[in-house]
Amino acid sequence: MTKASLLPRHKLRGLSMLNVALVAIVLAIATAAYLLFFRGESQAAGTTRPTVAVARGDVTAGVSSSGTLQSSQTASPQFATSGTVTAVLVKVGQVVAKGAAIARIDPAAAEREVRIAEQNQIAAANSVTAAQETLDDAEDAKEAADEAAAEPTPTPTPGEQTQTQTQTQGQGQSPEVAVSNAEASLARAKADKEQADQNLEAAQSDVAATTLKAPIAGTITAINGSVGSVAGGSSGSGSTGSTGTTGQGAATGGSSSTSSSTAAGTGFVDISDLKTLQVVASFPEADAVKIKAKQAATVTLNAEPGSTLTATLTSVSPTPTTTNGVVSYSATFTLAKVPATARIGQTANVTVQTAKATNVLYVPSTAIVTSGTTHTVTMANGAGSREVQIGVQGGSFTQITEGLDEGDQIELIQGAIGTAGTGQGRAGAGGTGQFPGGGTGQFPGAGTGAGAGTGAGANRGR
Repeated sequence: MTKASLLPRHKLRGLSMLNVALVAIVLAIATAAYLLFFRGESQAAGTTRPTVAVARGDVTAGVSSSGTLQSSQTASPQFATSGTVTAVLVKVGQVVAKGAAIARIDPAAAEREVRIAEQNQIAAANSVTAAQETLDDAEDAKEAADEAAAEPTPTPTPGEQTQTQTQTQGQGQSPEVAVSNAEASLARAKADKEQADQNLEAAQSDVAATTLKAPIAGTITAINGSVGSVAGGSSGSGSTGSTGTTGQGAATGGSSSTSSSTAAGTGFVDISDLKTLQVVASFPEADAVKIKAKQAATVTLNAEPGSTLTATLTSVSPTPTTTNGVVSYSATFTLAKVPATARIGQTANVTVQTAKATNVLYVPSTAIVTSGTTHTVTMANGAGSREVQIGVQGGSFTQITEGLDEGDQIELIQGAIGTAGTGQGRAGAGGTGQFPGGGTGQFPGAGTGAGAGTGAGANRGR
């Protein structure tokens, strides 16, 4: 039997009530502490709002997107005539001038075509000379016949008449027909000579084409052939050329092809102009209608987030691209200055300035409450709300055209003291931050105060 079982029943009941009372006291103290400290702090944090003064400066609005750095001019030249590569004269990374020799193929076959074309040209020229002499003889015979017909002749005796008819039949054709046939032969000979001249020019061009030259100035970014490989002709996708026809009397017809630049990756080498880079980015249709050529833009590179580059909107594609039901338009931006560390293919964030108001009143956009077409702000120190008229709406600040004076104190509706802000400078899309004080926070001129944001490229304001 335990000791507790030896206690009287009324003493056991008293101990149980004491324990219940102690537990109740502990719960009351814990509840009071929670209400006093934690709930009080939560309510204070939720109701305390920072204030900011209406300031004066510049407000800008823009749209943002991301894209990649690309060369403004690229080329992939291919040999216009086929042959075995005998020399590669450049290497990857080398800067070449326009017209510089890049590679050579064996010229033996092309030189043989030149010799054949030269022989055909000589033969065609001799044919023209012979046809001209035949025409001259026919014209002389016709002139003599015309003169003889013009002179009166005595009536021939029956024997003489028979002799004259025999001579006429022996000639086979009249002087007029002889001249006409000679003229046709000369025209054919001249046509053959012209074709022979063209074939020779084409063959000579093929010899020159055995040396591949750079169509643009730039940097060699890839070499797609090597010594000993067969290059040129139909091997280059996208190459264009013309083939000469064989002239009459020629042994073989010469062929000519014009050197052309093909799409990147299909030529013998790839060349890019790295001195002039551009950004190609896509904008959704709602933003695309706000941009147009010659607008100013700012660019930041993911590889160098601390630097901001200036650019100009060169063009906006008139045709859209639809991806997963989203319609977008491609825009091209040309950089004013290319950093030495910039590389093709780098990710770039671009913001186009679509509107700007200079020397105007502005407030943080988080201070404005919008209901339909009505905009209001909450004045500080319990002065109530006030309707305002707005102008340019930037990413973080909004122009005030009516309703407030410079220096008026207003509350920031979104966010409270102690609550970290996110900044509305479109940092995720490469925005400029658009903070008129040059700080990184929500407040003009502020550094990293309460509600501070991190929008990139902050120094947009004064």
